Amino acid sequence: MSACYRPPGNETLLSWKTSRATGTAFLLLAALLGLPGNGFVVWSLAGWRSARGRPLAATLVLHLALADGAVLLLTPLFVAFLTRQAWPLGQAGCKVVYYVCALSMYASVLLTGLLSLQRCLAVTRPFLAPRLRSPALARRLLLAVWLAALVLATPAAVYRHLGADRVCQLCHPSAAHAAAHLSLETLTAFVLPFGLVLGCYGVTLARLRGVRWGAGRRVTRVGRLVGAIVLAFGLLWAPYHAVNVLQALAALAPPEGAFARLGGAGQAARAGTMALAFFSSSVNPVLYLFTAGDLLPRAGPRFLMRLFEGSGEARGGGRSREGTLELRATPRLKVVGQGGGNGDPGGGAQKDSRGWDP
Repeated sequence: MSACYRPPGNETLLSWKTSRATGTAFLLLAALLGLPGNGFVVWSLAGWRSARGRPLAATLVLHLALADGAVLLLTPLFVAFLTRQAWPLGQAGCKVVYYVCALSMYASVLLTGLLSLQRCLAVTRPFLAPRLRSPALARRLLLAVWLAALVLATPAAVYRHLGADRVCQLCHPSAAHAAAHLSLETLTAFVLPFGLVLGCYGVTLARLRGVRWGAGRRVTRVGRLVGAIVLAFGLLWAPYHAVNVLQALAALAPPEGAFARLGGAGQAARAGTMALAFFSSSVNPVLYLFTAGDLLPRAGPRFLMRLFEGSGEARGGGRSREGTLELRATPRLKVVGQGGGNGDPGGGAQKDSRGWDP
């Protein structure tokens, strides 16, 4: 690309020493925690052996660990970039490495959205549990996630350029291109997916508050885990997308104005915010550990399998804890001609006061 749009001030990723220092610290900590942690998750869930198959939630978490682990393997390149203040690879490496980062970002946010949707269905549609365990459904969903991520990550490679100063950074041919690219990235990787996530959690919490027997205090481990994953992803990626919005608005502002100069500040702050987003790839294994609670001493290294076996989906047949709670909260239907009038559509056999929960 012969010419790149530059905001006033001509700042680069390496302009601020503070951003470089914090970025390096976050990257090193991310690699220290994330590489062994995600490796453990892959080892634990990839070897799942069960007659009922691997639950959908466990499959999504497995692919989330693969996406996070892949991007963490690139940590040495970014640490060398920030410390030496020069990109260690050539033009092709500049594009490929940042494409992998964008691919991981989109795969992570799409998988996180699917996890939220799966928990919502476990609460609101418990009898879908057997279908959610279908290997064919899991394959189709994962294929759709990775294909969408491959396509959505393409601009990250198109707009990356290694300049004469050996800085690999975004290079847009015009201010309009910069505004469109950065706005679209934030819209597709943050605003829309998290709108779906928040909608799912709103429905889930509303349903759980409506059930009897104090279900609001009995949210399952997997439900808490998915909530923690969503919260961590949102908090750690928010600064990066805030910089995106700032630069997009600055690109549309008059070039001689003070607001346009903020675009240069955003460019200089990118190293730190990108490293913080990088850190999001390392926190999930820590969340799994804290969510396990008493499962860890009882199940040992296989605690993740026990964690997902205890989820509503893993039990199948609509007999999830959330599904049972939903049935307890739903008025029982009386079927004409059925003995006992207990709402059992399968016959007149009486069930005890616990309803459907065995």
